[in-house]
Amino acid sequence: MGAGWIRARAPATIANLGPGFDVFVLAVRGPADEVAVRPATRDSLQVHGVEAAGIPSTFSGNTAGIAIEALRAATGISQALEVRVVKGIPPGRGLGSSAGSCAAAALAFLKAFPKSRDLGIAGVLRAAVEGEAAVSGRHFDNLAGALLGGFVVLGSSEPLLLTREPVSPGIALAIAIPDFVLRTADMRKILPPVVPLRDAVSNVGHAAILALALARGDAALAGRCLEDRFAEPVRAPFLDGYAEARSAALKAGATGFALCGSGSSVFAFAPNSGVAGSLAEAMCDAFRSRGHAATPLVTAVDNRVPSAGLLPPFGRRFSVLLGRGPPSISRSRPTEISSVVA
Repeated sequence: MGAGWIRARAPATIANLGPGFDVFVLAVRGPADEVAVRPATRDSLQVHGVEAAGIPSTFSGNTAGIAIEALRAATGISQALEVRVVKGIPPGRGLGSSAGSCAAAALAFLKAFPKSRDLGIAGVLRAAVEGEAAVSGRHFDNLAGALLGGFVVLGSSEPLLLTREPVSPGIALAIAIPDFVLRTADMRKILPPVVPLRDAVSNVGHAAILALALARGDAALAGRCLEDRFAEPVRAPFLDGYAEARSAALKAGATGFALCGSGSSVFAFAPNSGVAGSLAEAMCDAFRSRGHAATPLVTAVDNRVPSAGLLPPFGRRFSVLLGRGPPSISRSRPTEISSVVA
């Protein structure tokens, strides 16, 4: 590793996508976190950017620092680092803020220490998720989306089973970002331990068609498949303005509406950026009617692969299937990944 700064960037993400709890995630073009690292005599970390004052700035308390420490444990690399995190993803809005920092830190580490690339995608995911686990629970969806881009479906984390698809440019995203925070850890605590069979079946059916709609570029069908009977019904009461934003989106022509992750942001699919702009403004106006400032974001799925060139090459569409491995991080090299490129 040289003496200068090494930088990496990871995009915002939207997880769950209605019925796809802990399974579906989209990378979002636009907001992103950047992490820069350089060698030092002792570990240190600074945070700059969007709402940086409310984010932990210690190496052991920030998700970027935790992810780097886990990668060092997995690889045996012991170099102390100075770390700078530049936040472009607002925290507590359901846009994968903690995962963005984890992913950007992991990518910077891979750039700085080529030996670490031997971990492969599975090893990097298993190490970097330690940052997510520290603040919002051990779930891989946002992190996988931030590392791989596009539309990622996570079938299992142990053994690892995921697939990545680009999303048709025929689908635009309309997002409303209110000025208040909902903590993912709190929103996970309120989830029901048991789901009625008919609700489980509904979610599976809607999720299956949603995946097809995204791949085909059918924004109208994708919107109709955002119905969630598991997480959103219990989370919605904690989101002031949810009912108004949903009503406004549907009146403005959206075929569906959902939380971004666990909130507080909400989104809808649209057939183009013009329609997405109208939907985003309508949802923001609904939050404003409740006394909350809100920012519209008109964007699309980010189909770029942030880890390209740092991990084994994949095509635009690929699957990763890995046999069952150790439940915790070890210093040994993990089992090789078997990848399928379509």
